[in-house]
Amino acid sequence: MRALLYDTVIVRHGPETGVKSAVTRARYDRLLLKNMEAKVRSAGLSLEKVDRRFGRIYVKTDTPSEVARCLSRVFGISSTSPAASCRADLDSIAETAVKLTEKRGGQDVRFAVRCRRVGSHNFTSMDVCRYVGSRILDSMGPMGWRVDLEEPDCTIGVEVRDQDAFVYTEVIKGVGGFPLGSQGSLLCLLSSGIDSPVASWLVMKRGCTVTLLHLDLGDLGSEDAFDSVVGIARVLNEWSPAFEVRLLAISFGEIVLKEVVEKCPSKIRCVLCKRMMLRIAERVAIRRGLLGIVTGDSIGEQASQTLGNMAVIGEAAKGLPIYRPLIGFDKPETERIAREIGTYDISARSSVACKAAPSKPTVRARLEEVAKWEKSLDVYQLLEKALASLVEVSL
Repeated sequence: MRALLYDTVIVRHGPETGVKSAVTRARYDRLLLKNMEAKVRSAGLSLEKVDRRFGRIYVKTDTPSEVARCLSRVFGISSTSPAASCRADLDSIAETAVKLTEKRGGQDVRFAVRCRRVGSHNFTSMDVCRYVGSRILDSMGPMGWRVDLEEPDCTIGVEVRDQDAFVYTEVIKGVGGFPLGSQGSLLCLLSSGIDSPVASWLVMKRGCTVTLLHLDLGDLGSEDAFDSVVGIARVLNEWSPAFEVRLLAISFGEIVLKEVVEKCPSKIRCVLCKRMMLRIAERVAIRRGLLGIVTGDSIGEQASQTLGNMAVIGEAAKGLPIYRPLIGFDKPETERIAREIGTYDISARSSVACKAAPSKPTVRARLEEVAKWEKSLDVYQLLEKALASLVEVSL
């Protein structure tokens, strides 16, 4: 079918792009093309010719089915379709549609024709649907094909754009969002668990490039945590072919957490730990010119993620905003996305328990008490020692 008919991929923009100004749309298109080209190149594919039009990008390629599936995993694309191109006249469109249905084959197939038309033509979209439908019935009627506009087994889509037309039978759902690189850069706190990779991916979907920061718990964490983090970072990097995802690691457990365990009450240990994590993240982000910090917090997911505790924890970082994309998600929602993006299996294999976590952590930490115990720590010195341990991990 590919060699005979399909020669184009229809790329449909994310729905939010269309409401932007002309200048913003042009910038988004440039970024989208950059990401598209990098994605297909990383898959060993190529784009021969790109035709940009309002709300659509038409890509000529020798491998339309493969390219369509590859591009469906590019942020800023709502869907793709392998398509056969032809002239924008009724006979050419109908002939192409008949060839597609003959190639598909099958007995007793219920079908529908849908048309979207842009430009000036001597026919309407309804004319296209009726004429193409009648021609398909002439060809496929003896095999039991019949029209069913409500619940078709096969939908023949037609896009007419000025002097060109494109016929397709498959719509591949994309990830949507904004083109990567359109919204600035963020620092994402990354553990080996399920939540933080999804939080990182969600801000990438909204167009943000990311730098990942792993605060390594060392002996106080699980043995396989670091390897899992590297694996997760590599998966996220695959979603960002045009913008390298960097993974930074800091020796947090040996330098900071052990000090907290030795000097502070166990019930507020998690709150103190998270406050130190945010302080470190804030300094790393500022030094690298990043615009905020992303965490995997979800209301009530853990004792440190009650509204009161998140307020006390967030107070420690005052120089940059903290973004929590999962704030209203429940666990099944997060796990579903983790499976879809490819991080779930890596996270599920890792034992993420922190050995320093108390059996009875507070769910209502008071800022005055937390601040009092922080005075027993040399916060500045701990931060400097932790930052000095920073390394960039090769992916």
